[in-house]
Amino acid sequence: MPRSLRPAAAGLLFLSFLAACTGDDPVSPTPEAAPVDLAQLDCRVTVASGAMRCTSATPGTGGADGLVVGGQGVYVSLSAADHAYNVGTQTFSINVTVQNLIPQSLGTTDGATLDADGVRIFFAEDPVATDGSGLPVSVSNPTGMAPFLSGVQPYFQYSEVLSTNETSSALPWEFSVPSGVATFGFKVYVSTQVQFPAGWVDLTPSADTMVAGGTQALTATVRNVVGTAIPGAPVTFGSSNLAVGTVDASGLVTGVAAGSATITATSGVRTGQATLAVCPDLAVGGVYTATMPAASSICFAGGASGNAEYTYMPVNLSSASALSLSVTGAGIVAVTGPPSPSLAPGGPLMGMSAAQTQELDRRDDFHTAMLERDTRLGNDLARRQGTRVQRAGRRPGGPSMLIATGTPTVGDLWDLNVASGCSGAVDNRVGRVVSVGQHVIVVADTTNPAGGFTTAQYDSIRLEFDSLAYPVDTTNFGGPTDLDTNERVVAFYTRAVNELSPPASSVVTLGYFTARDLFSSAPTSCPRSNEGEMFYMLVPDPTGAVNSNVRTVSFVRGSTVGTMAHELQHLINASRRVYLNGTWTGSLEEVWLNEGLSHISEELMFYRTSVGLAPRGNIVVTNLTTGPNASRRVAAYNTYANPNFGRLRGWLQRPDTSGAFKTNDGLAARGAIWAFLRYAADRRNGNDATMWYDLVNTQSTGTANLQAVLGVDPNEWLRDFTSAIYADDAVAGIGAAQQITSWSFRSLYGALNGSYQLVPRALNNGVTLTLSYSRGGGTAYTRFGVPTGGFAGITALSGGLPPTSPYSLIVVRTK
Repeated sequence: MPRSLRPAAAGLLFLSFLAACTGDDPVSPTPEAAPVDLAQLDCRVTVASGAMRCTSATPGTGGADGLVVGGQGVYVSLSAADHAYNVGTQTFSINVTVQNLIPQSLGTTDGATLDADGVRIFFAEDPVATDGSGLPVSVSNPTGMAPFLSGVQPYFQYSEVLSTNETSSALPWEFSVPSGVATFGFKVYVSTQVQFPAGWVDLTPSADTMVAGGTQALTATVRNVVGTAIPGAPVTFGSSNLAVGTVDASGLVTGVAAGSATITATSGVRTGQATLAVCPDLAVGGVYTATMPAASSICFAGGASGNAEYTYMPVNLSSASALSLSVTGAGIVAVTGPPSPSLAPGGPLMGMSAAQTQELDRRDDFHTAMLERDTRLGNDLARRQGTRVQRAGRRPGGPSMLIATGTPTVGDLWDLNVASGCSGAVDNRVGRVVSVGQHVIVVADTTNPAGGFTTAQYDSIRLEFDSLAYPVDTTNFGGPTDLDTNERVVAFYTRAVNELSPPASSVVTLGYFTARDLFSSAPTSCPRSNEGEMFYMLVPDPTGAVNSNVRTVSFVRGSTVGTMAHELQHLINASRRVYLNGTWTGSLEEVWLNEGLSHISEELMFYRTSVGLAPRGNIVVTNLTTGPNASRRVAAYNTYANPNFGRLRGWLQRPDTSGAFKTNDGLAARGAIWAFLRYAADRRNGNDATMWYDLVNTQSTGTANLQAVLGVDPNEWLRDFTSAIYADDAVAGIGAAQQITSWSFRSLYGALNGSYQLVPRALNNGVTLTLSYSRGGGTAYTRFGVPTGGFAGITALSGGLPPTSPYSLIVVRTK
């Protein structure tokens, strides 16, 4: 058929090509419907040659609706071949085919509306000899031909669906023909079903794709049942989605916004449809956002004077599960040039050896596991009587039971449990108070490996914590409780932390905090609690005495104060929720957000020690490595900022496997949530300390907490963050929502690792990319180009169907 989209509703119609005897009315071909008389066909067969010639018995005429009467070679064509005459039985046979010449299928199927009845050739009467012999000729009754029934002519059944210009398979027609007959004639008509018995409207756009804000003129041609145009027929237009495209009385469509709109043209009972895809009209740096399933099929435009390039980022916002997505591009071309980062081997940090870099890159998630255990214990502990600490006594003649109340003296011995959780046997380790500061009590396990920290080094750690970590955290998050009435937190340096790493392990547990120490050690509460504000710290092990894992003094010393700041945030967060932020609901902060805030603590330590650098300074590598404060800034970066960059590096390399809002997803997710919180603070552009404080001092948790503080749906900002981490400092013309103004990640990763560590994937034309996108913000960065003046379509399906929420989509035009 001509190019048009037909209405879904269809009726039944028997198209009849009638060839009745002059003056006789045709008999109805079937009992279920009367035929429509469209043409008369007279056919003549020459027995000797088998030639069959059919002509219209009535000349073509015009009807009121534009219908032109036609016949053989106009609406249908009957052709014969392979004739044979059996002298003994006086039967003549030919193989006859039917060709459909109208722009509707004959015998078209359309679900339950139309049946595949195919085409039937009806005989209006018996054939007669046409050579003057007067001999009788009749239609035989071979297999496949219906017999003469009461009131019904015989017919040949062509059980096929014939599209326009399609020719059927041949059926053998047989006639009883006396031997003296040279020619005979007959009159037939054709009966079939069609989808549009009243006709239709051809609605033809000059193109089926347009940009938002553009216009597209539609041409409407009203046609009758056999496709003949009906001049002057009035037409009205309507749009299925006015938010995507509008249409005026002349058929001019205006694109409003990206999406798909079906334009319907109506002329009486005739209708036609054309579906137009409206593409976002993006300038370089422009952004398109949408949600699934509406965004499962989107088009994009090429440039006016060159190829356009885009980066396509679907984001799984589900908090429950990973989701598979298959992305396919049509009409796309390859991308060229930047921003096209490639993964390069990691290099040493500024001023550090490769071995030191590798050590700083190794972290594990034991303390994350402890936080998860704490969240599970929360509701249970809230129901118990021991929510508040109830001090136990001292063990006569030995070390203090639990954390001693009041200010201790250097040399005091404490018996501290290191076994995790609340239930089960305790694992008490004897700790000696080795340094007492204004805000911290440093305690060392008496069984720590040899060659560890000296007293002077413990004193320097205490001084650094008091002057740096404690004021940074308490200024931004609030102060911890003082359940043990010593006005300090306890840092227990114990080989028990080293024991958490398996033998010959490549990962390191630097320390951890557990909220169980904030609850009573009473049998009805948490018997393993040490009843006080404390965290547990890695100790040096130069010879690998614990599980054969060497932990050098320089490595542990370089990371210990940053870890203390990290764990202090966890302690503050938990203690204030349980005791200070109003009535405790039994819920501690969700682990992913809790971790993100602790990584913010590490970043705040960098700003405090970097001599003049501050948030929203778009720090590039030369800000660190040049000028009079270069050595101090490099040291600040290596000590406090680099761990976050190491974690984020893992997420940049495989963002589909983890998400910023995903709990228990290792270092990569923790790097992503740190970067997101920094992005959110930059975008909010208010007082950062107020933002951090508000996130801690509440009983809300997770995304509800973020939404209350940010004042927007955090999932929307997570989607925008996904694009910002790619476009910032790389794409001209991007808006504020696509910027991270505190750090130039491309500059710093380029200096540290040889390239930006985000790895986009090229989408190849017609080749499907299928990935499983992690819950909590998993994404993938996919690049494609669109040729000059052209359009490309991108489809995203999950299990072959458009994905539903919580998939969100963001696309940036990069060139």
